[in-house]
Amino acid sequence: MLRSDGQIKKILESIKRLGTVKMPLLACSGYVAAEDVYADFDLPQSAISRFDGYAVRSEDIEKATQDNPAVLRIIATTCAGHPSHRVIKPGTAIRIMTGSVLPMGADCVVRFEDTDEPGGKKGACKNGYSQVKVCVPMQPGNNIRFAGSIFRRGTLLVQEGTIIGPEEISSLASLGKEWITVIRRPVVGILASGDELVNPGRSLSIGKTYNCNTAATARLVMRYGGIPLVLGIARNTETALMSKIRKGVAGDAIVISGGAAKGDHDLVLHVLEKVGKIVVSGTKTGSGAAIAFGLSKRSSVTEPEVAIPVFSLPGTPAGCLINFETLVRPALHKTLGLPAAFHPSYETIASDLVLHGTTKTFVKHPHLHEAQDRHKVRQNSLKHNHLGYATMGGDKIRTGSRINFFSEEWRH
Repeated sequence: MLRSDGQIKKILESIKRLGTVKMPLLACSGYVAAEDVYADFDLPQSAISRFDGYAVRSEDIEKATQDNPAVLRIIATTCAGHPSHRVIKPGTAIRIMTGSVLPMGADCVVRFEDTDEPGGKKGACKNGYSQVKVCVPMQPGNNIRFAGSIFRRGTLLVQEGTIIGPEEISSLASLGKEWITVIRRPVVGILASGDELVNPGRSLSIGKTYNCNTAATARLVMRYGGIPLVLGIARNTETALMSKIRKGVAGDAIVISGGAAKGDHDLVLHVLEKVGKIVVSGTKTGSGAAIAFGLSKRSSVTEPEVAIPVFSLPGTPAGCLINFETLVRPALHKTLGLPAAFHPSYETIASDLVLHGTTKTFVKHPHLHEAQDRHKVRQNSLKHNHLGYATMGGDKIRTGSRINFFSEEWRH
């Protein structure tokens, strides 16, 4: 992860993990487990068959071959959910289906494919079965899934802090869990600042521009586990901006695009000082150095005063997205009890990315591609798939320059 002079550390020190909530199992996909979940019984609870076939005694078939099969009398049929109470004695067998409890007296299972079972049959034989010819020998335990072979009682199945996905849901369902304690998702207010902004779908007059940051920011909030609360556009007045922030503190965080620069109508810093405090202001990282992070107060008669995180990102689309990735994303992860999830970085070579000298660490949206067995990057905003950064000291970045990268994973 790209870090800027301890700013990430200061931001994360102000972020707390959210509380927990019980969710129905089928609704908790994507949520973070708030507690360890252990198995409270063995699975399977008893030995079961791994295949459709015959439950037999291995000593009855130890000399079986294709030319000299062992012939056994069939005394019963058992299937999953319907255990047989018959006991297998010398010279007998029980037809057994996958997942069925192993009958008493049996110590192995012979697959249908290794018997004289008719090939290509569909369902059970209408005339029934009286005997079976077994063509292969088996060792004790063959084709049996023993009790506790999937997991034992006391096994940790879902660890606190795990994002719940299909695998975890399968494990929890196998325990019979209906409700799971998870960390609730943060509600994030999304606000755009500027008189020039117009929402998509409306006509665009001279001097105006469409508000693209709100939709993009909302998507990133959802991608990283949050619930977006769209607050709309705040015009360039203290009253308008403060009114929107007061609505946003009903949630768990606010993300503002625009309004933190040094222009006459950039009022975010001024308003943040009035409603709370500023923790971080400005960054030495481009694109989009006009950022701020602060805390806004929320109080009511039913709860003590709470400090709500407020992120102010640049108004430029690239600056907004990049700073969301580097500043907001780690904070959202912390609210969910996840690690900061810094991106792994690596080095590559510029194909046509050209940046003139600057004293800032510069971040761009390039496209990473394969070229002659090496990874290279080119500047193409329509096909970007990574974030690239380079610490600049007056030098140019040109074709062949080495640049550090980390994957943004937006297209995965």
